[in-house]
Amino acid sequence: MSQLQRRVKRGWMNLEIIKIIKETADTSTLILVDQEDRGRSFDYQPGQYLTFRFDSLAKKPIVRSYTMSSSPCEGNFSAITVKEVSDGFVSSYLTKDVNVGDILRARGPIGKFCYHHKKDHKHLAMIAAGSGVTPFVSILREYAPHLGKDSYPEKMSLLVSFRSKKDLICWHTLDSLQKNTNIQIYTTLSREHCEEEGFWYGRINTDHIDKAFSNDYEGTTFMTCGPEEMMTLVANHMLGKGVLPEHMRTESFAN
Repeated sequence: MSQLQRRVKRGWMNLEIIKIIKETADTSTLILVDQEDRGRSFDYQPGQYLTFRFDSLAKKPIVRSYTMSSSPCEGNFSAITVKEVSDGFVSSYLTKDVNVGDILRARGPIGKFCYHHKKDHKHLAMIAAGSGVTPFVSILREYAPHLGKDSYPEKMSLLVSFRSKKDLICWHTLDSLQKNTNIQIYTTLSREHCEEEGFWYGRINTDHIDKAFSNDYEGTTFMTCGPEEMMTLVANHMLGKGVLPEHMRTESFAN
């Protein structure tokens, strides 16, 4: 299906898993195509999510939402990256039990956790922890080739926290993007000291934030995704630095 022929499906879609990429021991990327169209039968903005419905995992249907880690520019498919979390019934299923050829029921795209070129600043700063990095992987993939052009940011920065090097999600993509002079990526590990390899240490704190953004908060729109505690810390810090609420955006993630 070509770009001009693509339509946006309404209601629930049947998405087939055509590939599974094991990102870490507990994190998987699922590559999805429409079972009927054999492609991606919807358009979306990087940062949006799909809502999935699971009818046979429990007595009652379970609904969960996952941000797409793919970007619209990549091809005729979509992808979600799911990390297994403690007591996460659905995330456990998606990281351990699904197989290529399985069908997932989904609807969307949904969400406003996106870059809006008409109202956002030209510097897009992103802060994430763990699987909260997935919307930013989508945004980085989409905008990296076009920075500085009309309707695109001029530069992007990402501050992201993982537990250890074994927990790096979509690292091949993030590592390759660091070669772009208009993209800055800072990674801190909360449970492993690897400073000699360029990683910072500890959970994201205000010192990390000031260092990543050179204590310069003007002309920047901030997007944050991860645990509520981290997002609250970031929001309070930004407000204290004079960042206006309209240039702060947050998104929680699902289990």
